[in-house]
Order: sequence, then C-alpha cells, then structure tokens
Amino acid sequence: MPPALFPIAVPVVLFVVFWALCFLPLAGVVRVGKAGAKGGSAWILRSRVGQWSIGRSGPIGSYVPILVVMVVGGIAALGAGYLFVELAEQVRLTTSVVYRADQVIHTWFGQERQAGMTVLFNTATAIGGTLGMAVLVTAVATTLLVRKERASAIFVVVTAVAGGLLNLGLKMIFARARPDLASAIAVARWYSFPSGHAMGSFITFGALAYIVLRQNWPWVAKSAALAVALTMVVLVGVSRVYLGVHWASDIAGGWSAGTVWLTSTVVAFEMLLRLRARRRGAAPTSPSADVPDKPAPAPRATT
Repeated sequence: MPPALFPIAVPVVLFVVFWALCFLPLAGVVRVGKAGAKGGSAWILRSRVGQWSIGRSGPIGSYVPILVVMVVGGIAALGAGYLFVELAEQVRLTTSVVYRADQVIHTWFGQERQAGMTVLFNTATAIGGTLGMAVLVTAVATTLLVRKERASAIFVVVTAVAGGLLNLGLKMIFARARPDLASAIAVARWYSFPSGHAMGSFITFGALAYIVLRQNWPWVAKSAALAVALTMVVLVGVSRVYLGVHWASDIAGGWSAGTVWLTSTVVAFEMLLRLRARRRGAAPTSPSADVPDKPAPAPRATT
C-alpha cells in the first residue's frame, strides 16, 4: 500500500473490523445480558427471600432494581480497579514482563515510523488532546441540551472533566518518567503514567458511545457509533507510543483507569435516572430496562 494512503486506510480498516464485531457478536451479547439481568432480577423478586425482604422493607422494596444496578456496577468497577493496581505495580519493576514489553514496543515503533503514519498519528493525538476533547464534549453537550436531554448533557460534561482531574491526580501519585524524549517526534511534558490522552479519550468516547446506546436508534447505527468510538480510542492510544512520548503500559493504564471511572459514572447516572423516575411516580423497572432521560410527564387528572 502506498504510504500516502495510510492516514485514510488504517482508520477505515479499524472501523470496518470494529463495526463487524459490534454489529454481529455484540448484538447477541447485549440481548443475552439484558435477558439474563431481567430474568435474574425477576427470579430474586419471586423467591421466598425476595418476597420476604420486599414485604418487610416498605417503600424500600421498590428500590431493589436500583440496588441491583449499584451492586453489579460496583463489582465491575472493582474488577477494573484491580487490573489497574496490578499494572501499576508491574511498571515499577525493571524485572517485570511489562517493563520488558515496554522497551521492545518502544524500540519497534521508533524504527517503523513512516511519513503517512506520522500524519495519521499526529492527527489522532491532536483529537485526543485536551482541546480536541473539549470541543467534542461541548458540541455533544450542546446537542443534548437542544434535545432537552439535560441529564445526559451533565453526565457527559462531568464524566469528561472529572476524569481529566482524576488523571492528573494519578500522574502525581505514580510520577513515572516518560521515555527518552530525544527520540520522540512530539512534545510532551509532566509525568507519564497513566496516559492522559489514552484515559481522556477512553472516558470521553466511552461516555458518548453510552449515550448513543441509550438512544432509540436502530442497532446498525448504534454499532457504527460504537465502532467509531473504539477506532478513535485505539488510534489515540497507539499514537502516543508511536510518537515516542509514552510507554505502552501508560496506554494500558489509561484505559484501565478510564474503565473504572466510566463504569462508576455510568452506574451513578443509571441510579439517578431510576431515582428520578421513582420520585415522579413511575413503577419500578428491571435493572436491564432503559430509563429515558426525558420521562413521559404524568397524566393530568381529569374532572
């Protein structure tokens, strides 16, 4: 392939691959997951323990689905957090597999740079930077406000901004030095682990993909949006290693820390939507049910 085509061909190929994976296998996973969550919660509610608990919990019983969402989401966040801590411990050891892999990958990328790929990854790193993410978040939040989906707009802004602050805090805690910038082809400052570009793009594109999945769109459109998000996350992450300003484990650390934060905010958002619906008199919903950002207004009493 001519090098000049790399900036176009690589994103297109990644998108097609991710779209194929999302459109076919993921659709089945989502259906099975929702069916399992619905069936599991229904089984718990029908069981003797469930009936006994709800019968004696008064109004608390109607909040059982919210508690289920909190517990499941908490387990997922703890799992991702465990992986992040394990990785953080490995990057400190010069004898670890992670450290050796970092050296090999860094050297390989330094030897494989080409003009077309450099254009692609410079573009990706610009999109995944603070300015690029700020423009994207502002555009999406404005669109959601126009659509009167205020809760979703607040979710996107808070998730992205707080995620950026969390990344700064993690960098200060681990204070890992960057690779030798003498061989880098981009400018970078401050600490290396976890990568701010990788973590920020993962959180932002992940939040946007989550909002898209909540829309009443056909699956072909939802899977395409998810493929775009995955493509951008991969390109931004790889760009930091290609440009020589991050170790590969910095990218993995950013993705794992981003998973913890994104999972936490999604769970909190789903809980808040369900709490709001309950305050407005809506019936309890299954943990797997979609609660709209714009709930239907309560019917007016007629005389």
